[in-house]
Amino acid sequence: MAEDKLKVVLETNEALANAIRRSCNDIPVIAIDEVEIHKNDSALYDEMLAHRLGLIPLEAGKKLEEYKEGDKPSAKNQAQLTLKLKGPCMAYSGDFKGELKPIYDKMPIVILDKDQELELIAFARLGKGNKHAKHSPGLVYYRHVSEITVKEIDGAKVILEKIKESLTTPLKNVKVGDVYKSTLDLDEAENLQDEGSVEVSAGKEMVMFIESWGQVPSKEIFSEAVKTLGGNLKGFLKALK
Repeated sequence: MAEDKLKVVLETNEALANAIRRSCNDIPVIAIDEVEIHKNDSALYDEMLAHRLGLIPLEAGKKLEEYKEGDKPSAKNQAQLTLKLKGPCMAYSGDFKGELKPIYDKMPIVILDKDQELELIAFARLGKGNKHAKHSPGLVYYRHVSEITVKEIDGAKVILEKIKESLTTPLKNVKVGDVYKSTLDLDEAENLQDEGSVEVSAGKEMVMFIESWGQVPSKEIFSEAVKTLGGNLKGFLKALK
């Protein structure tokens, strides 16, 4: 586990793992939602430029109310950032000035040649990834745990030592018939069978990977997704009564 990455093994099936993955997009995240472009001499169309700005992760330095379709923009539900540059230079995310700060300063936006100018005002709003991907907190995916069965001791020891960082069970005294669980992709794990010392199959458990864009720590993405899923299920059960 790290601030931006999390790997967790779950005793579950594809349906629940996918429900948790989808629930990650119910976590509110701030992103640039609207852009007023006053001057753009760069090679990028205004629409392409605005699209790139929406993908810049922003720190949640200002508490905002969630912006919903039809809401009137105000200081409560949006934050303002400005960008004004003249080439020759590269426009970076760190060049923004305003109420919020980009998490990464060196994300390239566009190249400005000599005398080319870029001037714009961006409005950041709180939203959810189930409405637009720019509000997603990170990349979430899952797969089956690979089960590696020992067939021949000496060869298996060499293989298991190479992949020990992916093993979810401790590497102890290796014996024929032992089963080790690994977070390796099944196709990648099956390549180990070429040496004939092990046999690989898909396990019943799932391994989930969460890679945060930086706005929300990976551990918090997982815990909030589980809470959100639980709340949605309670609401569903209540509606059935």
